[in-house]
Amino acid sequence: MKAIVTGAGGFVGGHLATALREAGWRVTTLARRAPADVVGDLCTMPLRGLSADVVFHLAGFSSPSASLGAPAEAYASNAAATARLLRELRAGRFVTAGSCQVYGPMTRPVDESAPCLPRTPYAASKLCAEALAFASGRDVVALRPFNHTGPGQSDSFVCPRIARQVARAEAGCGSRVLRLGDLSPRRDFFDVRDMARAYILAAERGRAGAVYNVSTGRPVSIARIARILMGAASVPLRLRGCRGRPDLLSGDSSAFRRDTGWSPRIPLERTLRDLLAHERDMQGFRNQGSGASVTPGPVAS
Repeated sequence: MKAIVTGAGGFVGGHLATALREAGWRVTTLARRAPADVVGDLCTMPLRGLSADVVFHLAGFSSPSASLGAPAEAYASNAAATARLLRELRAGRFVTAGSCQVYGPMTRPVDESAPCLPRTPYAASKLCAEALAFASGRDVVALRPFNHTGPGQSDSFVCPRIARQVARAEAGCGSRVLRLGDLSPRRDFFDVRDMARAYILAAERGRAGAVYNVSTGRPVSIARIARILMGAASVPLRLRGCRGRPDLLSGDSSAFRRDTGWSPRIPLERTLRDLLAHERDMQGFRNQGSGASVTPGPVAS
């Protein structure tokens, strides 16, 4: 099988390209920057002549908060680029990366029938991209992933932000007080490698025209994430944050599980340990580059 992966230089795209190759797929990568097989902006790069059995479309504007100041860029990168991709690429199936952010406020895990009420330009552009993909008349499977994390994710997201603070504290170049904002939000955190497997299963077993949540249905608070990472630290740490209003983002993925057999395999504790190990490696690299030494502290009791 031949695959095209857009956004292959990104967090999830890199994991997906690796998983596809390990499963025996021939992969062509598209990304804004090298290294990739085709480099450029999806809104302008030449696409005609590219073909695959499956296109995994992961490229796009990825920050809900940043989209508040850049709505036109979010629309161009997410909606307009998707429409162009579906129009110009030749493929048997397109698997698109949507977002759980399209849903409105919730009090329980929601399924795909829940009302959509995007609250940021990012979320609106993702919902628009989904609609444009289906309007193309092509074979499309749309995924709405909930919060996935793991090694290599930017610290603009909460789990690596916490892990980086832990790694810096261990290296002696950061505070031993973890400073966070609201500790109350609960999210469906799961491993990016399970997300990569979800994309492959969507290509192989998903129903054409289906929209699927990819989630655990077992939300975890930011405070719990912080406590797990603090428990894995080699130095004693304290947590400083606030308790805001309850905020839930959790999905019912029964339809996706039923149609594809997917379920998350990697425990959250392992995901966070692997994330912390990655941040420790990166911190060691930074300190070596600056000539500083890194000496682990004592294990906290």
